[in-house]
Amino acid sequence: MKVSASLLFIVLLVTACSTPQTSQVVRFHEQDQANIIVRYYSDETSYVVKPQRTEGVFLSILRRDDVLDVAKKLPGRGLAVVILVHYPSQDTADAVRTKWASQLTGLGYQRVVFLRGFGSSQVEGLPILAQVD
Repeated sequence: MKVSASLLFIVLLVTACSTPQTSQVVRFHEQDQANIIVRYYSDETSYVVKPQRTEGVFLSILRRDDVLDVAKKLPGRGLAVVILVHYPSQDTADAVRTKWASQLTGLGYQRVVFLRGFGSSQVEGLPILAQVD
């Protein structure tokens, strides 16, 4: 009985050690290079984090079309970043990313990076969800 228990323990230990690791999360570290950074919640609620659009000390709440107007007026078009919140389905998240990518590349942005947004206002270090080159 002790031998079979020891053998089972060894087998479990070996298989646990050989289990493939999940892929590491790639994090964003290009805030300084971004021409525009948008924190997107819905088509009616977005914030332009860079260059900051504020009303007093608070970030201005902008509609998608207003964000695109800001993006259109910026001189540089190298990197656009869109910070996304959690969506109830993958189809919804994909549709949001596709629409933003189409609109921003249509304005001439060379690269669009999508980040997973969390509760903090920090951009550096957020997980990268996808990017369009």
